[in-house]
Amino acid sequence: MKKKIFLGIGCSFLLVALVACTSNQKKNETGITADRMLNPISPPGLYFADPEVRPMPDGRIYVYGSRDEPEHVWCSHSYNVLSTSDLIHWNVEQMSFATTGKGKQTNYTDRTLYAPDCIYHNGKYYLYYCLEGGGEDEGVAVSSSPYGPFKEGMKIEGISGIDPSVFIDDDGQGYLFWGQGYAKGAKLSKDMLTIEGAVHDSLLTYEEHAFNEASSVRKRNGIYYYIYGGHQRHGESNCATLNYATATSPFGPYTYRGVIIDNWGSNRRIVNNHGCIFEVDGQWYIAYHRPTHGGAMMRKACLEPITFNPDGTIQEVEMTTQGIGGPMSPLLRMDAARACLMGGHVTVVARYPKYDIPVEYLAEIRDGDYAYWKYYDFDQAEVKRFICKTWDNNRAAKIELRLDSPEGELIGVCELEPMQGETAYVLHEASVKSVKGKHALVMVFRGDPLAKEEDIMNLEWFTFTE
Repeated sequence: MKKKIFLGIGCSFLLVALVACTSNQKKNETGITADRMLNPISPPGLYFADPEVRPMPDGRIYVYGSRDEPEHVWCSHSYNVLSTSDLIHWNVEQMSFATTGKGKQTNYTDRTLYAPDCIYHNGKYYLYYCLEGGGEDEGVAVSSSPYGPFKEGMKIEGISGIDPSVFIDDDGQGYLFWGQGYAKGAKLSKDMLTIEGAVHDSLLTYEEHAFNEASSVRKRNGIYYYIYGGHQRHGESNCATLNYATATSPFGPYTYRGVIIDNWGSNRRIVNNHGCIFEVDGQWYIAYHRPTHGGAMMRKACLEPITFNPDGTIQEVEMTTQGIGGPMSPLLRMDAARACLMGGHVTVVARYPKYDIPVEYLAEIRDGDYAYWKYYDFDQAEVKRFICKTWDNNRAAKIELRLDSPEGELIGVCELEPMQGETAYVLHEASVKSVKGKHALVMVFRGDPLAKEEDIMNLEWFTFTE
């Protein structure tokens, strides 16, 4: 029999009791903990896009990228820096570089900052940035710390375009790459502040390589990898795939090799993707972003492990919720907003409680919508029940719990009675069938089929219990 539990805001201690097994009693047996390498890595309410990941000399790993403003705005007037020592716990440094306000560090005032990159060289950290408008000027600012603040931002003469990518070769020579439609590159001076020599045009092209934008260059085993956003799968105006091309010299010629990851399906509207590959302790990863909130903006950074073939090519990987940490225990309490694939009208939304951290959840859910969370290892626990929390008003509805696809094996159905406004949220509970093995969890949302334009629920979190 399905149970329904009503809780008010003041009864949060009951929530802890309901899921205590996920954070305490079972931790030693199954490795369950909220401290997981889950996607997205961006904290709730922080929209961090275009990630460039850099292991730095202090042993920490830093992520440089754009900061999308809430309410569907491309980028902003300042950058944040994410950093971690373990790829689990992430710190945020705000206003590492800005074009407005107290933290302004350039003569360019009130211009939006697009995707940046940063690198360490000879005791200094060099931030390469792009400014909206005026030909998309590119500039460089310098700091003695990977956190910033980066100061004295100055235009790099002789270049214009978006998405600068900095690379230093084994001989110490620095390079800068950038472009939209056609990739360009040039050598950097010894002080890393200007370019020297000719600008090399059309290193990658729109026609031959499906190059749109989002340059990022790395080197492995003598091969140069040019990572970029490509348009070959989802239409010429959409660069949802992170492609790669390879060469044996920084300026090519580059040969198109394929797709590393495709963020199509992570939201109901996709326009671009941007990221990089990087190595930590012998393992390589891909960083990328997913849009949220139903639009193409408010993007969030994610990570996945990648595998190189013996010939140096890269196997394509899929978007997951588990990220780089491996399959998850079903006893882990899952934030619904970590869904890696969604279909229909459903999207991620945030609320901003007064004096509290933002909370993200799935909203605008309609009859027939679905969402995926990849992957669960059901061998870690013998699950018997499912619990979920819906926020604000929900209509009479059902959540079908399926494995691996919206048409996959049905392991349970959670019925939602309509809320009457007596509380801010409701917990719902249902029994589930025994499951073994590694599976994606897919929820199919069912409401009144005659009211397909009506939102039926807001799903905040869920878990399984033994």
